[in-house]
Amino acid sequence: MGIMYSWATKEYLLEQMTFGQIVMYLNHGIEIKYPKPEKKPGEPEKLTDKSSEELTAYRDKLREQYGIKSDGADR
Repeated sequence: MGIMYSWATKEYLLEQMTFGQIVMYLNHGIEIKYPKPEKKPGEPEKLTDKSSEELTAYRDKLREQYGIKSDGADR
C-alpha cells in the first residue's frame, strides 16, 4: 500500500482508517496501476467479460450442442 500511496504508513492505516477505506484505496490503486485493456474491433469476446447469467446460458448451449445431459444438480 505504501508503494502506491506515500502517506499510507502502517501506523496511519491501523490507527486512522477503517477496513473498508483501506480496501477502497487498494482497489482504486490496482485499477490505476493495472487498467483493463481496451477491446480491439474484431477481437473475440472473452468468457471473463461475461456475466454469470450469460455464462450459464453459454454452458447450457454447449451442453445441448454436444449432447451432454444435465440433471440440474449443478445449479
